[in-house]
Amino acid sequence: MTEPTPRSTPSTFALMRRFWQYARPHKRWLFAGLIVIPLVAVMTTVRPLLVKQAVDEAIPAHDGQALQQLALLFLAAVVVEFVSMALQVYALQRAGHLSIYELRTAIFRHVLCLPARFFDKNPLGSLLSRSTSDVEALGETLSFGVFTIATDVVMIGSILASMFVLSWKLALISLSVAPLLYVLVRWFSSLLRGLQLEIRRAQGVQSGYLAEQLSGIGVVQLYGHEDHARTTFEALGDRYLRATKLANIFDSLLYSLMDGISAFCVALLLYYGAPALLGEVGLFGDLSGALTLGLLFAFVEYLQRVFVPIREFSSKIATIQRAAASLERIFGLLDTPREPRAALDHPERYQGQADPLARWTGALRVRGLRFSYGYDDGAPEILRGLDFDVAPGEVVAVVGRTGSGKTSLGRILTQIYAGYRGSVELILDDGEALELRELEPDRVRRWLLMVHQDVFLFDESAGFNVTLGDRELEDDPSRVHAALETVQAAQFVRERGGLEAPVGERGGNFSVGEAQLLAFARVAARSPSMLILDEATASVDSLTEQRVQQAIERLLEGRSVLVIAHRLSTVRHADKIIVLADGEISEMGDHDSLMANDGLYADLYRSGFAEE
Repeated sequence: MTEPTPRSTPSTFALMRRFWQYARPHKRWLFAGLIVIPLVAVMTTVRPLLVKQAVDEAIPAHDGQALQQLALLFLAAVVVEFVSMALQVYALQRAGHLSIYELRTAIFRHVLCLPARFFDKNPLGSLLSRSTSDVEALGETLSFGVFTIATDVVMIGSILASMFVLSWKLALISLSVAPLLYVLVRWFSSLLRGLQLEIRRAQGVQSGYLAEQLSGIGVVQLYGHEDHARTTFEALGDRYLRATKLANIFDSLLYSLMDGISAFCVALLLYYGAPALLGEVGLFGDLSGALTLGLLFAFVEYLQRVFVPIREFSSKIATIQRAAASLERIFGLLDTPREPRAALDHPERYQGQADPLARWTGALRVRGLRFSYGYDDGAPEILRGLDFDVAPGEVVAVVGRTGSGKTSLGRILTQIYAGYRGSVELILDDGEALELRELEPDRVRRWLLMVHQDVFLFDESAGFNVTLGDRELEDDPSRVHAALETVQAAQFVRERGGLEAPVGERGGNFSVGEAQLLAFARVAARSPSMLILDEATASVDSLTEQRVQQAIERLLEGRSVLVIAHRLSTVRHADKIIVLADGEISEMGDHDSLMANDGLYADLYRSGFAEE
C-alpha cells in the first residue's frame, strides 16, 4: 500500500465553497444578515448627502427649519444604520457559530472512524490542534471576517456609485490609487496565507510534544528529563513565535499602509479640488461651477468612509488567510479515508434484514495470511503465510517470543488494521464463508471482541465503562448486573457505590485487577461469538490473576477464544496452541504434544514461560 500523492494547494475560494456544506443548514440566519446589508449601505451613503445639502443649501439660505429637518433625518439615518448593523452582526455570527458546530461535529465523527494506521503516523497533539485551535480560528473568521466582507463590498460599491454620480472627475482622482491597492492586497494576501499555514503547523507540533510529555510525566520526572523537555518545548515554541511575529508585522504594515493611503487620497482631493472653490482652473479643467463646499465635504467624508471598510477588508484578508490555512488542515483530516461503517455507509443494506454474523458460531478459517505495517511492497512482513482453523467453541492459544506477530494477528481479526493478504473466513452455522475484508468493522466487532493487557477506563461511572453508551445495555441494567456477576466484579462495584461509582481518570479509583474485570464485563454484556485475549493477565499479580483467571474461564464458556499470552495459566488447557516464530507458524498442537515434540514451545516453557 502506498501513501497518497499530495494534492496541490486549494485556493481560498475553493476552501470556502467546500465549507458551504456546513453553513447551508443555517442559511436562514446567513440570509437574514445579508438582507440588511443594502439598508446599512444606503444609510452610509445618505449621511454625507445630508451634510452636503446642509452646507450648500440650508446654511447659505439661513433656513433654520431646514437645518432641523436635516438634523432629524441625519439622526434617523444613524439609528437605522446602527440597528441594522446590530441585527446583521447577530445573524451572521449566529450563522457562523452554528456552522462551526456542524464542522466540529463532523470532525469528531470522522476521527472516531479513522484507521489505526492514521494514529500511528500522526501525533495526538497535531490531531488535537486541527480539531480545536484550527476550528476556533475558523470560527473567529466566520464571526468577524468572511460573512461581514459582503457588507464591506456592498458599502464600498454604494459609496463609489454615489461619488461618481456627484462628480466623476473627483471620483477618478480618488480612485487613482486603485491599482496600487490591488497590488498591495494581492501580495500581502499571498504572504499571509503562507505564514498562517506555518503558524498552524508549528502550533500542532508543539501541542503534540506537550501531549506526549504530559502522558509520560512519570518517566520525565523519575529520570530528571525536565530540563531537556523544557528546552525542546521552548525551541518548538520559537518556530511558532517567529511565524506569528512575521504575520503580525505584515498584518500591521498592511493596516498602516491602508490608513496612510486613505489620508493621501483626502490630501489629493483637497489639492486638486480646493482651487475650484476659489474659481481657479485645476488639473481637470474649470470645476468652479460644479464643485461646491458641500460637495467637497461629502467627498471627504465618503473617502474616510470608503477606506474604513477597505482598511478593515485588508485586516480581514489576514483573518481569511488564517481561516484558509485552518481549513486546508481540517479538510486534509476530513479527506483521510476512514473505516467503512455499515450503519453509516449502507443502512439500506441491513434495514429490515437479520445480521448475517448472528449465525456465526465462532468458526474461523485462515489461509495464507500475510501482513505488514508499511505502505509499500518493500515493508517487512509481520505475518508470513499463516494457515490455521478455529472450531466453534474451541480455545486456541497463540504464543511466541516478542515480535513474532501475536498481537498483530489479533489486530487483523478485529479489523483494527486492514490490508492483509490471503484469506480470513468466518464460517456460519450453515457452512457459508464470509471473507473478513468484505465485512464492515462495526459488524465484525459486534461478534468478535478483544480484551487488551492495557485496559483503558473512561473517567465516567462503572456502569458506563461496561455499557460504553450502548442504548440497549443502558435500557436493560439487568444485563449489566449479570455481566458483572459473571466476571466476579459485582461485589467490588457494589462496595464502591454501584453502577454509578466513579471510576476516575484512566480507572484511578480501581486496582489493575478490578479494571481488568470491568473490561471482561464489557465482553460478557455483549456475548460475542469469538473473544481474543491479548495477554489479559500479564499486568496483574499472581493472587489477582487467580480471580481474573476464574473470570476468563466463565467467559470462555460457549464461545471460541483466541488467547495471546506469555503465562502458562492462560494457555495450558487450550484445545490448540499455535507457536509463532518470525511471523510463521513453527508448531501447532496441544500442550502435551508440543512438550513431547521438544521444539520451540518446549524451549519457551523451560526458559521461563511456565509459572513459578
